Amino acid sequence: MAVIHVFVGGDPVSPERIGGLGPADIVVAADSGADIAAAAAVTVNILVGDLDSVSRRALERTFDGETVIEAHSPDKDATDLELALDVALRSKPSEIVFVGGGGGRLDHLLGNFGVIGSPAARHVPVSWIMERETAYVVRGGKSVPTTPGQLFSLIPIGRDAHGVHVRNARWPLRDASLRVHGSVGISNVALGQEVEIKVGEGAVLAIFNQLAGSQ
Repeated sequence: MAVIHVFVGGDPVSPERIGGLGPADIVVAADSGADIAAAAAVTVNILVGDLDSVSRRALERTFDGETVIEAHSPDKDATDLELALDVALRSKPSEIVFVGGGGGRLDHLLGNFGVIGSPAARHVPVSWIMERETAYVVRGGKSVPTTPGQLFSLIPIGRDAHGVHVRNARWPLRDASLRVHGSVGISNVALGQEVEIKVGEGAVLAIFNQLAGSQ
């Protein structure tokens, strides 16, 4: 069982933010995710994708004998991130942390959301680290450390989520239903040192905004 960090292309994530994640047993990069890893001096163990967006400098850095490159044709039926998730899952992960993948093209962002919430990883704790947000896939329950006043939102994944409970928030929820095409879970506020989330049926992406100066 391994903690796996998956680096994804998109808006930059600062080395300081990445440095606060703790160690990984395996680092996977989805194409230009290798650039985000390289900027933080993180060694990539496996680079996967069609390699159409990774920079020449980052690609040359992987040819150091430490990185396995799994190159795919551009004529593929999966995004680079989906391929990276497949790589992560075959390593029997105890946790998957996605790094990057925010901003950029809207179609890629929505596709990233779909892959990160994939039921293929339903038995693995999954989090998503971006420069200004930290998100968690919540199935069942999770307590998230917070700072009073921190903004957060809950977005159902794939289908409606039922039996949703939220404690220690300005707008608590009790046995609520969050609809895929609704906005009930958007822009709540943490009241204390942690927010407790429980989901009876389905899954949600719990997105927490980083306060200024926090990691």
